[in-house]
Amino acid sequence: MTKAGIQAIRRLFGDVVCSVAGSTDAATLDLSAGLMDRVHDGADALLKLRRYPEEQLRYVSELPFDVRLVLCMWVMDCGLADKLAQRALT
Repeated sequence: MTKAGIQAIRRLFGDVVCSVAGSTDAATLDLSAGLMDRVHDGADALLKLRRYPEEQLRYVSELPFDVRLVLCMWVMDCGLADKLAQRALT
């Protein structure tokens, strides 16, 4: 990921969430299908709001911490999305 991409993620999710996301092993998360549905909905919303960074910030700030954390992990490592979804369904 580029430096600009990392900075954009930090602006969107904040330093605390990004730090926790960067040091959290996905295997230790208590994932459920419901949580993964919320994360997927969050990713869709961020895409719809991609031209409206202030609205993205507002949206993310209103999410529960666990959804923000997993969504941040997903955005930081898109390949992780499949792993998280598979783990939630098992």
